[in-house]
Amino acid sequence: MKNQVPMEDLHTFIQQQMAEKQAKLLARASKKITPQQGLYIKYRLKCVGVSGADIALELGCTPVSVCNVLSGKSHSQRIERAVASKLGYQSWNEMVQHLREMAA
Repeated sequence: MKNQVPMEDLHTFIQQQMAEKQAKLLARASKKITPQQGLYIKYRLKCVGVSGADIALELGCTPVSVCNVLSGKSHSQRIERAVASKLGYQSWNEMVQHLREMAA
């Protein structure tokens, strides 16, 4: 038979494809926060002396936009990056993963 692929190669290919798909899903899901996590983030911001209005003023957006991101209703990389930075994280995903580890 022509063009027959060894089973080992096929198995490896399938594993790679599944791993890539899993990584993409994890990356997308890792940004999402629950309302409870949002409340905790707001509390942590208050502890460091920063409010959602302060972040909005700094970024030139509305406080409602910041509130929507912190409640998990919407996403904004710019707002997420600013919040994570204020709390000492390099990225929003790093912060969300840390929150999930704390909850586990």
